[in-house]
Amino acid sequence: MSKVGMEPERGAERHYGCKSVLPSFVPQFVRLVICMAWMMVCVALVLVVAPLLLPKRRWRACIVKVFMVLFAPVVYAVYGIRLRVTGMENRGSLARREPVVYLANHSSTLDVVTCSRVTSTGTIAIVKKELLVHPIGWIAWLNGTIFIDRSSREKAIKSVNSISGLLRKHGLSVCVFPEGTRSKDGRLQPFKKGAMHLAMQSKVPIVPVVVTGAHKLWGRKGWGVKCDGDPIEIKFLPAIDTSGWTPESLAKHTEDLHALFIRHLPEDQRPLKGE
Repeated sequence: MSKVGMEPERGAERHYGCKSVLPSFVPQFVRLVICMAWMMVCVALVLVVAPLLLPKRRWRACIVKVFMVLFAPVVYAVYGIRLRVTGMENRGSLARREPVVYLANHSSTLDVVTCSRVTSTGTIAIVKKELLVHPIGWIAWLNGTIFIDRSSREKAIKSVNSISGLLRKHGLSVCVFPEGTRSKDGRLQPFKKGAMHLAMQSKVPIVPVVVTGAHKLWGRKGWGVKCDGDPIEIKFLPAIDTSGWTPESLAKHTEDLHALFIRHLPEDQRPLKGE
């Protein structure tokens, strides 16, 4: 798999978040209420500004980034969540019209807050239609996020196909979790081919995003978030050229990408032998 060179950025390693500003005795319920209240304030602020951005697709694609710049720091401060991000020079760029397909492993509910914060401005997503009932889903809709009906394969394929033109025409990027659903225990699951098909059809590079440790703070079950845990590690790997991919080679490329993630994940996040 060949690499696509991208303009390096200063400060390729970045740190986000901080230790919790709240005493350790503050219960989870209170922390959750604070975050939900701030989320609704951020939603209201963004919805006020959003109508000004609607005429331009490229402007709309920045809405999620604006929302996360407002919302995420409070979540990090309330729970003591910290991020250590490396490989920033491998990201795509809306300003330079260098779209990419971000491929991230999905082990935690926090992945939406962390990945949306660190991917490049102008990144949209492909998510399940059920998210439309959530306030964040409203922001995502304004942003141009593609909502898919996973109960219908035909509708899901049509939704994925519609996004390829947006990437090329507007220089947008897209973030996809190729496992489809969150891992139950943080271990990497098999990849579905949808994201790889999208990258092949769009002829844009894939940037693997390896997320380590998020499941230890907030796994798939419950609402409890571990406060002041170890930093979540997010690594952007070098971009992978997909311009020569074909439908016949797609399965092999999917296997190679899965193996690439396994090599970069710690032992406790790798699939168990025999799976």
